[in-house]
Order: sequence, then C-alpha cells, then structure tokens
Amino acid sequence: MILFLTLIYLAFLAVLVKFKIVRFNLFWKLSPLLWMLMLTVVLFIPMQWGAPSGAVNVYRMVVEIVPNVSGEVIEVNAQGSKPISKGDVLFRLDPQPYQIEVDRLLAAVKEAEQTAKMLPAGLAEADANVAQAEAAIVAAKQQAASLESALVAAKANVDRSEAQLELARSDSERAFKLLAGNATSKEDAATKERNIELALASVAASKAARKQAELALESTIDGVNTGVIEAQTRLKATQAAKQKAELAVASTINGENTQVAQLRAQLATARYNLAQTTVVAPSDGFVIGMTLRPGQRVAAFPVRTWMAFVDSSSAQIAVGVDQNRLRHVKPGQKADVVLELFPGRTFSATVDRIAYITPQGQLQPAGTVAAAPSSSQKTLPFGVVLTLDEAGPDIDIHELPGGATGTAAIYTDSVKATHLIRRVMIRMETFMNYIVPS
Repeated sequence: MILFLTLIYLAFLAVLVKFKIVRFNLFWKLSPLLWMLMLTVVLFIPMQWGAPSGAVNVYRMVVEIVPNVSGEVIEVNAQGSKPISKGDVLFRLDPQPYQIEVDRLLAAVKEAEQTAKMLPAGLAEADANVAQAEAAIVAAKQQAASLESALVAAKANVDRSEAQLELARSDSERAFKLLAGNATSKEDAATKERNIELALASVAASKAARKQAELALESTIDGVNTGVIEAQTRLKATQAAKQKAELAVASTINGENTQVAQLRAQLATARYNLAQTTVVAPSDGFVIGMTLRPGQRVAAFPVRTWMAFVDSSSAQIAVGVDQNRLRHVKPGQKADVVLELFPGRTFSATVDRIAYITPQGQLQPAGTVAAAPSSSQKTLPFGVVLTLDEAGPDIDIHELPGGATGTAAIYTDSVKATHLIRRVMIRMETFMNYIVPS
C-alpha cells in the first residue's frame, strides 16, 4: 500500500513539475523518500493498532458421536458428506439384549405389583398369629400354675397304688393259706395272684406320672416355666413377623410400594437404553470421514469416537490479532472480512468477544513441572471472534465451510484516520484472491 500511495505521489509530483508549479530541485527529488517515511510514521505504524488485521479462519463444531450403550452395529443409515437433518438416524445397534432386559423387568414389575396387593392380607395373618401366640402364653401360664397341684395328685396316686399293692399281697397270702386247708379254690388263689400283678403295674404307672409331674414342675429357666418361655418366644417371632408386614405395607413412595417403584425405575432405565440403540443426528449437519460399517462392535467409551458429525447450524469466525495490536480492540467494533473462497467479496462483521488465552498460557494437570518462558519462544496472537452481518442472498453466512481462510480487519476507536487506508487494503486483497494462490 505504501508503494501504491508513493506511485500516486510521484504521478502528482510529475504533473506539478511538468506545469512548472514546483522546481525539481534536490528537495523534490528526495521528497518521495520523505513521503514514504511520513506515510509509515503517520499512517501505517498507527494503523497496526488503530485498524489491526490478521489471518481469519472459519470454524465448525464437530460432534464426536459416541453411543450411550454398547453393542453390535446392525445398520448404518448416514452417508458421508451428505446433508442430514436433526433427528435422522445415523446408525442402529442390535436391540435384542436390551429388549430382553425390558421384558424381564416388565415381568418383575407385574410380580411386584401382585406381591404388593397381597401385603395387607399378610399383615392381617400376622395379626391373627400374634393373637394366637398371646392366647398360648395365657394357656401356658395357667398350665404352669396347675403343675404343683398335679404333682400332689400324682403323689397321692402313688400312695394309693402302693396301698392297693399291699392289700393285693395280703389277699394273695390269705388265699394261699386257705387253699392249703382246702378252704378256697385254686381259681380264687390265682385271681388274687393276678391282682398283685395289676397292682404292681398301677404302682409303676403312678410313679411314672409322679416323675413326669416333678420334671414338668422343675423345668424352668430363671424361675420361669419352659412352656411359658416357649410361648413367649413364639409371641416375639409373630410380633417380629407382624412388624415386618407393617413395614412392608407402609413402605411406599408417592403412594406406590417401594419395591414396585424401584423396579419401575429400573424398567425406565432399560427402556432408555433400548431407545439409545438408535443413534440420531444431534443437529443439522453431515458426517465426515464415514468408516463405520455393520458388524462392527462399538462401546460407550468416550475416549473412542465412532463417527465425526459436523454441525452445520452455525459457523464461527475468528481472526488472530498480534498481542501488541490488540489493546484497542473491544466487543461491538466493526470489522471487514475477506475469504479466499469468495474473491471479490467483502463481508461486514462485528467483534463478538476476545479469547484472552493462547496455548502458551494453558496449564494442564500433570505430574511434571511446567517449562519457564524463554526469550526464543514465539509470541502467539489472541483470537478475536467475529459475528458476520448479512452477506447477501447468494451466500448463507451460517453455512460457511469450516476451514475457509482469509483476512480480517478490525476498526477500533483509535486512530480513525487510518481506517480508510485499511479498508482500501482489505478490498485490494479480496480482488487479488482472483489471481494470487494461497
């Protein structure tokens, strides 16, 4: 641009010399150098921060497609580089394992619902069992209270059976004496002898009953009859069963049994997983580098992507501005953008935001010490994000291809006299794009 303005100056000077308006002395001979120096100092140096420019690039958001579930690919619907609408199917995974899980949980929910319906009946049965156990304790206590009198009666039976045995023996001796004197018959003596045997059996039975009564009376733990303890143990068991039944009936959330609610949640998760076997486009766009094929097994592992999806719903344009030229750049300022893809076209833009970070300023978590800055490192420009205004009916600014490059100039509030020069330079560049390769 300096050369172009110098040529204009030389042409103007030649006209002045030709018409003898000025004398072509040493000063005017050196004036082109002074002109170039003045342009550099007055316009082009201040223009670097008054209307800074830099390389521009168009960026597209690329979504790394990773399915939410793992499985075998059975169908690939997407085709590389062909437009896809939001919600269109990209590919499908084998749904059978997830359908089996859904069916299993459906059956489990039905079973849990039936079980929940039977819980009130189980609680009523537990109430009845507690009542029976309480009645059994009362009966056991009554039985324990009657054991002492039963022992007294058993002892009396022993005494009575022993007395009957003595009487039977006396009768037998008298009968044998009478038989010796032929005063009685042999049959009568034999009867008396059998009476002794019956009396002996009665004594043995009464003693056994007495022993049983003694054992029943002595069967205690800490002074409590074991029969009562057994009844109390059964009561505690039935009370625990009743409490468990009450908790089961009361275990609800939002009026629904918790077991049923848990299974419904698992069923919802299983249905979600089943639905995720169909992977759809997250937005309008296209797939690039399509290599996925049926039969390939994919995993829901975020470090391994299976498809690159380019979001075509929006484009982002950023220009790199050197750090020493950035100080006057602010959001809202106007800018011009020229792209090599569209020679001869100049797009109006506005500064949206400034990314005050470069790779040199990024600290990543690591087990190593970050290197200290050195004087030999190259200073990287900061990125300035631009928003394009309307570009015309023939160009959709939201569908600019990612990777399109060019140049952008930002018009700050400083040194506004340089803006015209920058506008001319930026328009010269866009026409040079017709003939100058990148």
